[in-house]
Amino acid sequence: MKLPPQLVNSQDWTLVGPMGPMVPEVLLSHSVLGVDGGARFCSHMDVWVGDGDSHLEQINSDYKYQFSPIKSASDMALALDLLSSKLPMNIHFWGFLGGRKDHELINLGEACLFLEKNPSSKIYFYNENAKIIFSLSGSGSWKFNHQGTFSLVCLKKIKFKLAGLCDYQVEDETELSPLSSLGLSNVAHGDFFVTSNGPFIIIFPEIK
Repeated sequence: MKLPPQLVNSQDWTLVGPMGPMVPEVLLSHSVLGVDGGARFCSHMDVWVGDGDSHLEQINSDYKYQFSPIKSASDMALALDLLSSKLPMNIHFWGFLGGRKDHELINLGEACLFLEKNPSSKIYFYNENAKIIFSLSGSGSWKFNHQGTFSLVCLKKIKFKLAGLCDYQVEDETELSPLSSLGLSNVAHGDFFVTSNGPFIIIFPEIK
């Protein structure tokens, strides 16, 4: 399974999942990869990957990779496998939040596994209001800009530093265990910086 030649060097991707709603135009300006039922929520797709269990209609894409529903990897994992590259990428996930919690958690796990192999890439998960809820980064030093609450978590043990305009900095390299409360409920006031030796997730909670 390979990308068509004209997409091999694409560095900005929108992956469209089955939860909807319709993809905003700004995200359609990237290369678009429909993931199974995500085909219902975008006006065009450059590539489609899936097993068809959440989309039984005709797939409107010139490049389709269809799998059996009986498989050992999710449709999203197969889509990320298609994108594996040494190029740094910005990958925008639309339509992957708001459904089953086990799906959401495993999607984050697959995204972190992708970043282990592609540490210079960034991954963003959007809610239905086009707000970034999860921002995932690989190893390295990264800059963020935010006003308000955020949490920093990992799914595999990492060592990290946190600096900049936030209430709680971590000046010395510190070990962070998976889903530890150490990074819970910080507050940013502009630019802040994270240095890490492995993938991590910045969560921007939907405060009501």
